[in-house]
Amino acid sequence: MAAAWWLNWFLYIVNTVLILRLLFLAQLGPTWAALGTALIVGHPVFVEFHSVAMTEPLFIALTLASVLVFLRAMQDNRVASAALAGAIVGLAMLTRFAAAPLLPVFALLRLLAGGGGFARRLVDCAVMTAACGAVFGSWLVASELTSGDSTGRSLELLGNTDLAYWIRTVGSASAMLLPSAAGSAARFLFLALTSVSVVFVAVYYALAWLRLPPEQRARPQALVPVVFSLLSILYLLFLMVSVMIQYRLNLTGRFLLPLYVFLALAAMTPFGADGLSFSRRRELGIVLAGLAAVIGASNLARTTVFTMSTYEAGQGYAHKIWSTSPVLASAAKLPANAAIYSNAPDLIEFRLRRSAAYLPRRFSHLSGRDEASMPFAQQMDAMRRRLAEGNAYVVFVYGVDWRDYLISENDLLNSVPLVEEETLADGRIYRSVRRATEMQLLP
Repeated sequence: MAAAWWLNWFLYIVNTVLILRLLFLAQLGPTWAALGTALIVGHPVFVEFHSVAMTEPLFIALTLASVLVFLRAMQDNRVASAALAGAIVGLAMLTRFAAAPLLPVFALLRLLAGGGGFARRLVDCAVMTAACGAVFGSWLVASELTSGDSTGRSLELLGNTDLAYWIRTVGSASAMLLPSAAGSAARFLFLALTSVSVVFVAVYYALAWLRLPPEQRARPQALVPVVFSLLSILYLLFLMVSVMIQYRLNLTGRFLLPLYVFLALAAMTPFGADGLSFSRRRELGIVLAGLAAVIGASNLARTTVFTMSTYEAGQGYAHKIWSTSPVLASAAKLPANAAIYSNAPDLIEFRLRRSAAYLPRRFSHLSGRDEASMPFAQQMDAMRRRLAEGNAYVVFVYGVDWRDYLISENDLLNSVPLVEEETLADGRIYRSVRRATEMQLLP
């Protein structure tokens, strides 16, 4: 747990430095670069996901690092630099599939900018693709050979979205900018105004960038805004496709945070670019500065509240509610060699430092279907056999109520002979019938 805490803070520092470096490359002054960095790293969701063991900090770090290496490759025209950029994209994709848009962004911009003829540009694109494929593809092959599950999800349209879903998603996006207390109408209106402004900046700058000669387009100060504008578009499209493919994928903060980072960089970096006369558009700068001030004030207030709350009560499975949980206290007293099935085995492993297994899954939370590799009936049979051996318990933690794909407590009691061991304020513990019989036979 301590190692994860230190790793999170290390990645927070790394991401802060990477963002600051990108803003400096875009030729923003020290004050504006510092304020722009604070607008991103001070966001409550950014702070939140750097305080828990999640993949988002590493994903953002690898994404920003790949952009920096790509900018370097566009300057030195070395094949090795292009290969390194592709390899980092591959690593980012291993962290999160959502890094996939990076490759087409880099390939398209390499075709449009930089030195060398068209053939040389194609070679660089091929090198980046090959390096990315070597890193990511090797993992796919190894995963398929070892587990038979390379991607964890099938390429089918398993999503089930409607108008209400997209309204909720827009609501989540608006909550990235303003707190819920501002009201839905105000948040939606502010999101619309911010989106229109950022799109205008991106389009206006892209048109000016395309008028430059290919060599000047490749300059870091000119290229950074285009990279993040194009990345924002493709990342958003990737999320929309993912929603159509994956069963019940909700676009919450963990998916919207990278988009916020990319859009913020796309909106800020054009004002430091040299030679495009963009920074002289005073009216647009005032509008964006006003929007940034509102977002910054919202970030400061919400991050302060989050930090104080986390300091006092903890967060996630480290929250103090779990340190005083009656059901966890009772589960900690179970025999050390006993098998435990639960709807929250990760919580048990984190808090009690002992192994536990998930209850049988009625369906996969990624596809909504019975798992082909381990069907529900087969999972039930395996659990019945283990319970029949004795010294096994089932622990229901009522505070973990979001895993509806697991068998319910009532259905389990109707399917498996269990005896109630203990009823607590926040859960129940059952034991196997054989274990109960053995306990009754003890003198």
